[in-house]
Amino acid sequence: MRVVFLTWEYPPRVVGELSWLIQSQVERLRRRGLRIELVTISDTGYYVEEPAHGLRVTRVSSPSSPHSSLITWIVSINTEVARVVADLYHSGTEELVLHSHDWHFAPASTTLKRSLKIPWLASIYSLEQHRSLNPNSPLSSCIRTIEWHMVRDCDAVHVNSDWMRSEVRNILSFDGDVRVLDASSDIWEEEMLKLYRVLVRS
Repeated sequence: MRVVFLTWEYPPRVVGELSWLIQSQVERLRRRGLRIELVTISDTGYYVEEPAHGLRVTRVSSPSSPHSSLITWIVSINTEVARVVADLYHSGTEELVLHSHDWHFAPASTTLKRSLKIPWLASIYSLEQHRSLNPNSPLSSCIRTIEWHMVRDCDAVHVNSDWMRSEVRNILSFDGDVRVLDASSDIWEEEMLKLYRVLVRS
């Protein structure tokens, strides 16, 4: 089994705390023998790096520019992310699991799940309602729509706390299952590996 992490930030690209959280998750899962393919954003162009055994990082950039908004930029990058993951899917015989982090690569994940039947786990660390200073703006409304579709299209939703589970259910009007796996827990990687296996078998 290979797990494809999709995240819009990963060191050395640091926008907020998510970058360091993802790095910690990757290292913990690698120590358990899991092979991880990580796809993230590059600010300097497409390239692939293998910084350590069990981890390959592919950094992609938008195939077109300039962009009029965050949404056109992220949608453009999603086309590259879908292409990279499709290549990974066809490059080996191991089962793949998609693990996206927040909303940025939900469009690509939906496409890959539906076209290639790759199981998809969506981790949510914050919602647009929490992040935005103007949650009723057109930009925030668009991101909330992506989040709304994300929790309904993915195969499993993961959050770090009971509070966030309640926020996902209330803000996104979602009555489906939301798994709480606290990343600070000593057994986080064991429980995450169990969840990946369930998704592969389903």
